[in-house]
Amino acid sequence: MLDTIDMLEAIGSDASLRHATPNELSAFLEREHASPALTSAAASGDSSELFAELGYTVMHVPQVSQYFFGTTS
Repeated sequence: MLDTIDMLEAIGSDASLRHATPNELSAFLEREHASPALTSAAASGDSSELFAELGYTVMHVPQVSQYFFGTTS
């Protein structure tokens, strides 16, 4: 997983990689022996495998509004 994060950091800091086409980016990732999930996400645009590799879980924020009685705006 750390290699994947390092690879994402490298992509983000290199403008030629950041603006590369999906084919160019996936070819680069294959040359650099990136994880299959990252390579697949770059090629297809489907990040579900990458999320699974990184352990991503959806966190729902409670929808609470605060109102103090007796105050006016």
